[in-house]
Amino acid sequence: MTTTADTPPVRTFKPRRRPLSSARAVVFDRLAPVWCIDESGDRLDPAAVFGRSAPLIVEIGIGLGDTLTTMAAAEPDHDLIGCDVHTPGIASTLARIESMGLTNVRLVHGDALVALDRLAPGSLAGVRIYFPDPWPKVRHRHRRLVSEEHVARFVTLLAPGGALHVATDIADYAAEAQRVCDAHPALVGGAIERPAWRPVTRYESKGLAAGREPVDLLYRRA
Repeated sequence: MTTTADTPPVRTFKPRRRPLSSARAVVFDRLAPVWCIDESGDRLDPAAVFGRSAPLIVEIGIGLGDTLTTMAAAEPDHDLIGCDVHTPGIASTLARIESMGLTNVRLVHGDALVALDRLAPGSLAGVRIYFPDPWPKVRHRHRRLVSEEHVARFVTLLAPGGALHVATDIADYAAEAQRVCDAHPALVGGAIERPAWRPVTRYESKGLAAGREPVDLLYRRA
């Protein structure tokens, strides 16, 4: 992300400020120091964070953590980092990590595009972006997460064979994301049939009820 002191970074998310309930605040305060890693800082050493060397996947925008934790439970040989700016979603995910007994999940409570600066090039087995903010108004579409600039960053972080998986039920966003990914010379792939191993997200369920069909785009770094 290219910025200057006078040019703030373009946000790819809408801040949503909802206070935590008292019970959820207790959970957050107790578990965040255990399972959260800092948004910014020195180069991250995943082996030190997770206590082992394993393929590492980053999910950007985790909602309430349902998909992240379900997939982490199904992929015990992988380590996952989920990033989100919204405190209630982080608190919900922390509770799920504890109740499910997961040890292969860490969270970043902050902007994923900042947190990615802590990762070494070629260090990721996957980047997952499920139902990102669609920014439907034309004047806001430069804020969409799946852009040429951001996809180039994701590709740099992917190891050879690493996967970029995008899902959206906004037709023009799907077309735009596919165009961007198809144009990147290091990516191979395209639209796929909805994979059974990707859990249905809450947002996706609402879209299906409204008649929107999800599109899954799966690419691998050559």
